[in-house]
Amino acid sequence: MKDDVRLRLKAEAKKLVILLLAGILYAIWCNLTELGIPCIFRLLLGIKCPGCGMTHAAVAMTHLDIAGAFSYNKLSVTVVPLLIVILLIQEYRYIKTASRKISMPETLLLALMLMVTIAYGVARNLPADILAELSGILPQALRFGL
Repeated sequence: MKDDVRLRLKAEAKKLVILLLAGILYAIWCNLTELGIPCIFRLLLGIKCPGCGMTHAAVAMTHLDIAGAFSYNKLSVTVVPLLIVILLIQEYRYIKTASRKISMPETLLLALMLMVTIAYGVARNLPADILAELSGILPQALRFGL
């Protein structure tokens, strides 16, 4: 049984090392050239997808500039860290039990994160005047329990 765990750990560690190396190389490329992966949504439709700005946010995070990362994409410091934690929990569970089953709390958290991502994608493309009006309405609605 321990040999199975060791084999899974070795296989998953290899995947993680490859992923980390690819991420490091991409971060170095972005830092040196200031070029990243272009957004297909923005190129084709002219709107920002929920992921627009993630490359700039990731580069800012490599410089430990959390405020800068947040300014490029709010999800980079809110949803992405939660997703990483869930993925690490999944990896740990797989290495220990060989099961990739997702628990109900993880499923609910992933669903909530998906809803936040969709809402963020919609909100970031609303015109500024509508956002200003909503920012005035929402606090009042929350105060009255609406």
